[in-house]
Amino acid sequence: MKTKFIGISLLLSSLLFADTTTDILSTALADAYDIHDYSKNKMETLANSDAAMAEYAQKVESYEAKMQEYLTKIENETFTTKEDAQKALDELNELSSQMVVLAKDVAYLASHQADNANENYNNSIELTSKTILRLSDDIGVMADRILLMAKEIGIMADRILETQEIQSKNLAATQQLAQYAMTLTDGQINSTRSAMQSSSVTPSMNSMQLQNTQQFQQGSISMH
Repeated sequence: MKTKFIGISLLLSSLLFADTTTDILSTALADAYDIHDYSKNKMETLANSDAAMAEYAQKVESYEAKMQEYLTKIENETFTTKEDAQKALDELNELSSQMVVLAKDVAYLASHQADNANENYNNSIELTSKTILRLSDDIGVMADRILLMAKEIGIMADRILETQEIQSKNLAATQQLAQYAMTLTDGQINSTRSAMQSSSVTPSMNSMQLQNTQQFQQGSISMH
């Protein structure tokens, strides 16, 4: 009897303390806020430091890995109340809005990288932009699942439609900003490589010209 009671207690504990969809969304949203706060407080450093930009790229990539875990957790979830569903839709909208903010940060860094034009920095910008595109896809998948769950529990169609429109708008904005950052980065990479090639060619020409001049001078001296 005592063993049975303990088993029931453990089952109740697992049910009570298991992550719900709203818990998962709250965590994902808090993580997104943390990344934005990090970039906001270090924007000048990020714009001028290879190491800082590489660290930031890693933070965004780690967040995308977490998002994959969140997607797995909600795959078989259902809402128990309409209040939970409404809260989840609100948090979903805010989460996609934070992706727009994240993409804006990277687009800003891409547009202010002229003073820090080197391939490592450019690669970090490009990596971050690609990660943001994956994140926007992840949130799109999450949105589809949550909207289906909301519909199943009886959330009004107009509320679901409103959320769909917000998600579509934020997804488009995120993708445009990330693509813009990648376009700027590609241009900067090509410009940097061209400059490096030019600088490597010019010294060799100068060296050859100097050698010819020295040979001419030596010839003139021997003739006298």
